[in-house]
Amino acid sequence: MAFAAIHPEAGRIDATLPDLGRGLTWDQVHKTRPRVALRCPECGHGVHAKVSARKLRYFAHDPGRPTDCAWLNESLEHHLLKLELATAIRAADWHAELEVRAPDGTWRADVLASSHDGTQRVAWEAQLSPITNEDIQERTERYWAEGIGVCWVSPGGKAPWIGSVPSIRVQEPHDDQPWTVVDGPAAFHFEHGTWIVIDAPQLTAFIGWVLHEQTIVHRVRSRYRRIWYPTSEGYRRRNLIWTTSRHIDTETRHEAMRQRQEERKRQREKQERRAEQQRQAEAEARRIEEERQREVQRQEQERQRKIREAEMAVRWEEQQRQRAIEAEQARRRREAEERQRQEQARAAEEQRLWQEQREHQMAVQWWAELSHTQIQELQDAVAEPLWKKQATRAEFDTQGASADNAYGIAIYIRRRLHGILRPSPASLHRLPAVVPVFVRNAREAHDLINTGNIEPARVVHFNLPDHEQMSLM
Repeated sequence: MAFAAIHPEAGRIDATLPDLGRGLTWDQVHKTRPRVALRCPECGHGVHAKVSARKLRYFAHDPGRPTDCAWLNESLEHHLLKLELATAIRAADWHAELEVRAPDGTWRADVLASSHDGTQRVAWEAQLSPITNEDIQERTERYWAEGIGVCWVSPGGKAPWIGSVPSIRVQEPHDDQPWTVVDGPAAFHFEHGTWIVIDAPQLTAFIGWVLHEQTIVHRVRSRYRRIWYPTSEGYRRRNLIWTTSRHIDTETRHEAMRQRQEERKRQREKQERRAEQQRQAEAEARRIEEERQREVQRQEQERQRKIREAEMAVRWEEQQRQRAIEAEQARRRREAEERQRQEQARAAEEQRLWQEQREHQMAVQWWAELSHTQIQELQDAVAEPLWKKQATRAEFDTQGASADNAYGIAIYIRRRLHGILRPSPASLHRLPAVVPVFVRNAREAHDLINTGNIEPARVVHFNLPDHEQMSLM
């Protein structure tokens, strides 16, 4: 089945046009005697005019047709969709020509729409059969190289290339509804900060918008490529959508606002870090001063004690020599014990400092395994189910990992501690009692549990990879 044929005198004729595009009537080619020698534009084989049971005019191949003719492999559904596209293009006051091949054979358009002055052309491709992203991208670039716009149209439920090239998904007429567009056009909602698919416009209206440049193809910014579908209440990734200049400007304004917010957040975090450093410096200065004052007091007390002992020794030297000897021995024992105590305290302090330094180094190594993207990915994995199931927003400690939280990041829900994000295995003894912890995957959970310092039931992990993955842009 084909809608076009080569007339021996008039040239290319189109069965979908009242005058066949060449000032002819259908009766001049249909059931004429002698029969008009029509040929297929694709393979050159003879064709003849026919009318289907639905009163659809078309050209059928004569017996002995070649098996490799592309038009023979097209289904009735494919032909009906092409006819619908051509009808919509003509309703938009553009010229529509079906089954057009490039002079050099590099492309063949199902329906080629042309403006009246011939300066603008848009190819409309009814794509029903499976095709890879690579093939459809290559065919799209062929059109672009010729200065021809293109829109791929799929009537099926599954079209993985939707959004990778200028494309739409349509729904066949049902009940009293005409052909509608169910995927492709979208509007940007500033308050939600996302693109939302618009509610099923009619195919005829959409084609008119495109041809009159009221709707254009837009490459979505990487941050906004998760498009919301109200009918399915879910997101899908799209690189290209159809929209208006106003919505593109809205996306640009939202991105500028978001960047300003992030800059303010970075400045605020910088100021908080500076304030924290100042507080730590002041606390250290107070500690040093208090230690100095204690040492001065101890030395004064020691001096006064020696004076008293000397006075007592003078008074009792003759009468209590033995007592003085015993007192001296006791003094020496006390001094030895004091030195021992001080050495033990110093050793304990050195052990504590060594332990803290070791835990800090291991925590640094523990967090160095992740990139900023992986940390954000883990935070999203914790926050997303809380939001979806409970409409509850998780808040992560802006100070990041801290020793009080076993060098993990505290997670709060409504200002109450909900759990700890990725504590260091070497510092689990610092964890608050019965608080759950969240890690990326089973390997990290195994690392925590193997320490023996945490119950396995408190460890929640996600199926996140050990290495950062490249996202499709």
